[in-house]
Amino acid sequence: MKQLPERKPRILWANACCLLDTSSGAAMAVREMLRQLALRGYEISVLGATTFDAGSGISRLKEHWAEMKSKQGGLFIVNDGPLTHQLLITSSTRRDEMTAKEEASWHSIYTAALDRIKPDLLFYFGGFTLDLLIADEAHARGIPVAAYLANGNYSGGRWCRDVDLIITNSRATAEMYAKKEGYVTAPVGPFVDPEWVVSKKHSRERLLFVNPSHEKGAGIVIQLALLLEKRRPEIRIEVVESRGNWSELVRVVTGHLGDEREHLNNVIITPNTDDMRPVYGHARLLLAPSLWWESMGRVLVEAMMNGIPAIITDRGGMPEMVQDAGVKLQLPPEMFEAPFLKLSSLKGLEPLVDVILKFYDDQSLYDAYVKRAYQVAKTRHSLQSSTQRLIEALSPLLEKRAGGMQ
Repeated sequence: MKQLPERKPRILWANACCLLDTSSGAAMAVREMLRQLALRGYEISVLGATTFDAGSGISRLKEHWAEMKSKQGGLFIVNDGPLTHQLLITSSTRRDEMTAKEEASWHSIYTAALDRIKPDLLFYFGGFTLDLLIADEAHARGIPVAAYLANGNYSGGRWCRDVDLIITNSRATAEMYAKKEGYVTAPVGPFVDPEWVVSKKHSRERLLFVNPSHEKGAGIVIQLALLLEKRRPEIRIEVVESRGNWSELVRVVTGHLGDEREHLNNVIITPNTDDMRPVYGHARLLLAPSLWWESMGRVLVEAMMNGIPAIITDRGGMPEMVQDAGVKLQLPPEMFEAPFLKLSSLKGLEPLVDVILKFYDDQSLYDAYVKRAYQVAKTRHSLQSSTQRLIEALSPLLEKRAGGMQ
C-alpha cells in the first residue's frame, strides 16, 4: 500500500480582535508568529473581526476600509502574505462595543470553522466571555488550546481552565505569573521581523516616545519636554500616537502643573503608522518610562534593532529587552499605582535631563550604547530563535494530531 505523505500541522487562530491592528503590540506579535509558522510549512487559518485597540490601528486596512464597512455583518477576506484573514465586519472598531448579535454571529462562524478545518491546535488570546467559549468549544472537540499572554492583567483560573499551553513573550512575565497566580507558561521571546522596522539611514537627532498615555509615562515625557524647552530648545521629541491623544495629555498635565498649554514647541506629533522605519531613522534615544507592567515592550525590541539606546523604568520585561543598552529610571513607588496620574516634581527630573543631554553631548558614550543596542538585538531578539522556541513549545500539542491523519 502506498504511504500517504505526512500532512502539514493545522493551526486555527481565532479571536474577535484583528491581527492586522497596528495599535496592538499583542496583535502584531501573534501575526508575526503565524507568519513564521506559515513560512515553515504549517497550515495557518485566521479568523478575526474588525475590532482594534484604537481607531488608528486600521492603517493596514485603509485601502479596503470603505468596502469593508459597506459589508457590515458579513465576512471579508484579507490576503496578508502567507496568511489569509477572515474578518467579521462589526459595527464598531471597539471590542467592548461588539454587540451580542455580532458575538453570536462570530461564534457561529468559529464553530463552523472548527468542524471544517479540523485544526490540530486552537490558538487565541483574551479574557472576555466570548474568549472563554473559544477555548471551551475547541476542548469539546478534543482540540488542544494554546493562549498568548502578553500583559500583567490576568488573574484567577477560569480564563485558562480550557487552556493547555500559555505562551508569553518574556521571562519576567512568566516569573511574575508563576509567583502571583501559579501559572506555568512558556516564554518564547519577541516576534519582530527586522526587515519591516530597521531603517537604512540614521540621522540620530530626536528623542522618541511611542503610544502616549498615562500608563506609558506620558506625564514624565511632558515634564521632560518642558525642562528641555528651557535648557536645550533645539532638541525635538517625536511622539507617535498609537492609542493616546497627546494634545489632551499635554493640556491635563500642564494644567496640573499650573500653566495649562495646548501644545509644546519642541514636540513633533506623528500619527500611527504601519511603517516605523522613517521614525527610527530620526531617533537618537527612545523614551519608555512606562508605569504599568510591560510584559515586553515591542518598541524596545525595535529600538535595539536600530541601535537606539533607551530610557526605561525598571519594571516588567523592559530591562530584559534592553539589557545594558539603556538607562533604568528610578521613580517613587506611588507613581506605579493605577490610574498612573501622579507626577514627579520637575526638580526631581533634572538629573534625568542631565542623562539625556550626555547622550547628545558625549559622542563616545553614545556610540558605546549604540553598539550595545545592536548587540542586544543580535543576541537576544533573533526572530529565528524566537520561532524555534515557539515551535518547541507547540510541538507536544501538535503531535497529538487532533485534526486526524488527513
